[in-house]
Amino acid sequence: MEIVQGRLIVRVKLEGKKFNTFEDALIDTGAAFTVIPAEVADFLELGVWKKRPKIELVTASGLIKPSVRILDRLEVGNIKIENLPVVIHEIPDPAPIKILLGMNFIERTNLLVNGKQKLFKIEDP
Repeated sequence: MEIVQGRLIVRVKLEGKKFNTFEDALIDTGAAFTVIPAEVADFLELGVWKKRPKIELVTASGLIKPSVRILDRLEVGNIKIENLPVVIHEIPDPAPIKILLGMNFIERTNLLVNGKQKLFKIEDP
C-alpha cells in the first residue's frame, strides 16, 4: 500500500449484524480508538459496548464523551478483526476521511511503515 500525501489510507469492510459497507479509512497512531460516524454505526446496527458504553477522550476539538459500540467485524485485505470497540464521533469537515483506525485496531495487527519508499502494509500477526 502506498502512503499518499503523508497519509496511510486503506479500504475497509465494516460489518454489523445484518449489513456491511466499504469505506476508506485513515490509520491514525495518535487515536486510542477506531472512530466511525453515527450514520455508519446506525446503518450497521451496532450494539453498545457494555463494558464501557461511554468514554472520555481528548481530541483536537476538545474533550468529548462519545458512545462506544461494538463493530462485529472489520476487514482490511485478508485481515479480519472481530468485536472491535469503536467510538461514535463525527470527524469535523473539511477532513476527507470520516473513519479512523486507531491503536485498538493497530495493536491487533502488524503495521509496517517504510517512510523512505512511501509504502506501508498491514499483516496478520
